[in-house]
Amino acid sequence: MAEVIPVGAGDMSVAGLGQATQGHAVCVAGPSPRRKASMSLRSFKRIGILVLAVVLTLACLVAVGFLVKVYLDHHYFFCKQPLKLVPLQQVCDRQMDCPQGEDEANCPQWVPEGPLAGARVSKDRSILQVLNRNTGDWFCICHDHFNSMLAKAACEQMGYRRKCLSGAVVSLFCSKGCGESIRTPRVLGGSPATIEAWPWQVSLQYKREHICGGSIIDRSWILTAAHCFKNNPIVQRWRVKAGSNLLSGTTTLAVEKVFLAGEMPTSPKDNDIALVKLQSPLHVSDSSKPICLPYFDEELVPGTPLWVIGWGYTQKRGKLSEILQQAEVKLIDEESCNVAAYHGEVTEKMLCAGLPQGGVDTCQGDSGGPLLYSGKHWQVVGIVSWGQGCGTPSTPGVYTSVRAYLNWIYTVRRSEL
Repeated sequence: MAEVIPVGAGDMSVAGLGQATQGHAVCVAGPSPRRKASMSLRSFKRIGILVLAVVLTLACLVAVGFLVKVYLDHHYFFCKQPLKLVPLQQVCDRQMDCPQGEDEANCPQWVPEGPLAGARVSKDRSILQVLNRNTGDWFCICHDHFNSMLAKAACEQMGYRRKCLSGAVVSLFCSKGCGESIRTPRVLGGSPATIEAWPWQVSLQYKREHICGGSIIDRSWILTAAHCFKNNPIVQRWRVKAGSNLLSGTTTLAVEKVFLAGEMPTSPKDNDIALVKLQSPLHVSDSSKPICLPYFDEELVPGTPLWVIGWGYTQKRGKLSEILQQAEVKLIDEESCNVAAYHGEVTEKMLCAGLPQGGVDTCQGDSGGPLLYSGKHWQVVGIVSWGQGCGTPSTPGVYTSVRAYLNWIYTVRRSEL
């Protein structure tokens, strides 16, 4: 619509029409509704593009920041006062790189084997024997005058706190209920497993990533391999997942301490055993139970059937299994193992197990898990340690012998009573 505006002499016209002549009128046309809508749409688009650009820029900055944080977390340790980055390979190397020493404060502890425990339990009816430190001889305990205080003292020599059951000569069960599972059909060759069949199996996770398996040997203790901590030394970043045959899930247990055997070894194959102490004892149930330690005097013969379990690779260049796997293997004597594959690297503190034709073996991700023997109760006789390939014929897996480290286990647990 047009509006008529009178213009006086000497006045300037509007809308850039030049100078108006006296007595004439100038018509000024406002923008049409269509033009207004078009202008509004263009303004909205400009604002939208600007907002989108800002959002994308912020998202890129957040993504870059996250990637930088992930990179730094995987390669560096943060010293707090003053702020300093220390390469992870320099963390827990027994040399302080942080001014306040934080890089050496929460590390696995190296514990040498202590003197022989003053008590032990034989496989023959679990008869208690005690050591005469003057002569080095072991003696059975007469039941006469034996009482609960003496039983408690004997159990504590082996790192236990619980009550014991006694007989005419003292028969000792310090860890009552270990090695018991709900039996399920087991199929040879890497088949899925229920956790109730292997309730002592746990996943050791570093920054929420599965690194190794482990075995519950007590409500507060997990047995695993030392090499699991070589590249993952910061104790507070470790968690333990128990009570499930699945790797996924968020319920985990915090770790208080990690103990490694002996001094820092020259080879990762030596002293490949570790004990993990939980911050709080786990709840014992059908899906979370301790496994028995082996007897000091029970030596298995070659060909003995054994079981391995874990979430490791099911093929050499594969990926972790989401569901716990189980397989049966046979014990192989040390000499045959060395001649066939390892040229003297297998020592008396190690065990070999596998099948001559291969095809069944532990692999990446199974490290630290148990090698199991079914006697009167299930026992953890070995710890998954090292080997060549996965399931290769004539190259069995190599395991740390738990029986060879019983006294070290007792030493560590006594120190934490």
